[in-house]
Amino acid sequence: MNKSLSILITIPFLCGTALAEPALKVKKGGRPAAASLKVKSSLVPTFDVYQKKVVKGKVEVFKVKNIPLLDVGEERELEASDMSPLRLPASREVTLKDTRRRESPVAIDFVLKPYTDVVNPAKSLTSADAFNKIPDVKILNPVADPVTKDPLVQLAKLEDMQPNDYKLLQALIFLEIQKNYELAMGLFSELIEDPEHRIESLYHYAMTAKGLGLNSEFRQYMIQVAQETKAKEWQQKATEALVQNINTLETTDIAFIDPLVIKYEMDITKNDDYQITRAKYYSDKGQLGLMEDALIFIGEKSPRYPEALLLNALFNYRQGKVEEATIYLEKLMAATDADKTSQLRSVGALTLARMQFQKSQYKEAFQSYLKVDKSNPLWLQAMVESAWTQILGEDYEGAAGNMFSLHTDFFKNAFSPESYVVRTVGYLNLCQYGDGVQVLNEMKKKYAPWKQKLAAYSTSHKDTSAYYETVKGWLKNSDLKEVDGLPRSFIVELARHPAYMSVQKQINAYEDEIVKFNRIALTLVKKERELIAKQNEANKELADAKKGLKGDSPSASTVAAVQKAEQKLLSYRIQFHIAKKARTSIKNLRATGMARIEKEKTVLRAQASQALKGRFDEMLAGLDKVLDQNDVLQYELYSGAGEHIRYQMAGGEINEKERPELKVQKEKSLNWKFKGEIWEDEVGHYRSSLKNVCAQEGQDGSVAGLSEQ
Repeated sequence: MNKSLSILITIPFLCGTALAEPALKVKKGGRPAAASLKVKSSLVPTFDVYQKKVVKGKVEVFKVKNIPLLDVGEERELEASDMSPLRLPASREVTLKDTRRRESPVAIDFVLKPYTDVVNPAKSLTSADAFNKIPDVKILNPVADPVTKDPLVQLAKLEDMQPNDYKLLQALIFLEIQKNYELAMGLFSELIEDPEHRIESLYHYAMTAKGLGLNSEFRQYMIQVAQETKAKEWQQKATEALVQNINTLETTDIAFIDPLVIKYEMDITKNDDYQITRAKYYSDKGQLGLMEDALIFIGEKSPRYPEALLLNALFNYRQGKVEEATIYLEKLMAATDADKTSQLRSVGALTLARMQFQKSQYKEAFQSYLKVDKSNPLWLQAMVESAWTQILGEDYEGAAGNMFSLHTDFFKNAFSPESYVVRTVGYLNLCQYGDGVQVLNEMKKKYAPWKQKLAAYSTSHKDTSAYYETVKGWLKNSDLKEVDGLPRSFIVELARHPAYMSVQKQINAYEDEIVKFNRIALTLVKKERELIAKQNEANKELADAKKGLKGDSPSASTVAAVQKAEQKLLSYRIQFHIAKKARTSIKNLRATGMARIEKEKTVLRAQASQALKGRFDEMLAGLDKVLDQNDVLQYELYSGAGEHIRYQMAGGEINEKERPELKVQKEKSLNWKFKGEIWEDEVGHYRSSLKNVCAQEGQDGSVAGLSEQ
């Protein structure tokens, strides 16, 4: 008879039910390899057997025959982590299908032959001597019965929650659950005055400020917690918060945070933001070893990898390793190829071009200069430097053409007196002396009056703060052609310098924080009005619910509705009370914070003023130098013109020697005749149509019009 069977099967392991935990943890940190070794992304140090060296201006590859003793560092030591027990799934019942029964097959009869083999006598497995050799085992000492004592149960004093404990609980609910930062800040502001809750309240106040976007307030109070507390628990928590939010801090804060990170053995190997900040700080301090230790942990997949490449390039360049620095910059160009407008790419391109220029690799340097984005403040300087590269590469037509594009109406508001010098030198080496004289006259007509204005401004403005006020006045009305006697284009170039812009960016951040501080009070007033409206709605809802309480036995749903309405009304009343009180409690901290911000803004304004003053003096000195070269270049032009006329009168022939052209490859370019208009995407690729009409003579390879300064 066939029956359905139900079998309970317990599956001991299901891989999907167990939560994955790390099996290993770091017992001891490793030591990186020597700075002379390259480290792969897998953190394996390598030594280049084939290396490069520069011989007569060319890069040659040679094989290292004698490999030195290498310091490959030490690996980290790991140990097993404590594994929590697996959470197994409950057993489940499996119902099997009915099985078909079949008749057993016919039994097979086996004919067994009688066993006739002779059995050998039994072997002896031991002997009397073996038993005698067994050693005696001593009797174990007796184990005494354990001595037990009766448990002494004592009643401990139960501390009741005090009003400030409830207030702290309320504040944490607003902060962590409801994300109602304004109400949380009001409660923490009151608790800061309580010595028992001060440190905890300071910590949570800082986290509340971070939630409101008050980054300097977060920095101020979180550092205060780490400095003020004697409890290791809160100091460690404050340090972790500072490390986690390192992007809101200043680079100099690493000097305070890094020792605490070491003290509490925090794992920062995967915090790329912190490592980049460490690298910048130790780079400024000249501690290159610690800078390298920070950069080694940043992998190729990290968003901060391009910035790490730039810092690695600077690290190697400061050690005199120009080849290695160039390799890192080339990697930076490849890593940022998808974002050609990034500030980091433009800085890297300009740095790479200057290194290539330093090694007389003019063709490569010219292509690198072209990678500086046109919207970047460094672009105009990059164009002038690329023209000098063309001059030294003997591409005089390209240098003259590109500088001509900077002198059109498209760039009429640009300040670039040096571009006139480059263009003149280009014409001088093409023996186009008339065009060179015309360019010098244009430069003198435009910039000679500026020199007098700049000198007068420098004499009358001894206080550095005046430079900041001048730029500030122009920013308020950018349509003005002059401010305090300074031309608009000069002020634009003055204010575009990174030394000023980086400080002004911090000042702007403080201005935004002041707006956010003021917005807190407005938000609390708005909340009060909203809570009053909600209380009115809750009162109406409660009145409607109470109408159903008529009679001796109201229904359970009616009672529940009344209780819910009462709880809602009570909640709104408490929130209204907290919001109203928060406006008063925040007032003192807001005044303190605003005073601190104004003080820090004053320091930053002084730094910005000093940066503008330094940049002003640098630009004025550069203009003086350019105008002083005007007479020298005019002499060169007139002298060369006389020699050229005498040569032509004597029947001399034009020099038809072919020179290299630093431009885009022929198959990737199109030629268009210039008709007076300038296209932004073509800047850097213009070429002069003037030809070289210089005399044929034995030249020593020098470039006319250039002299050591």
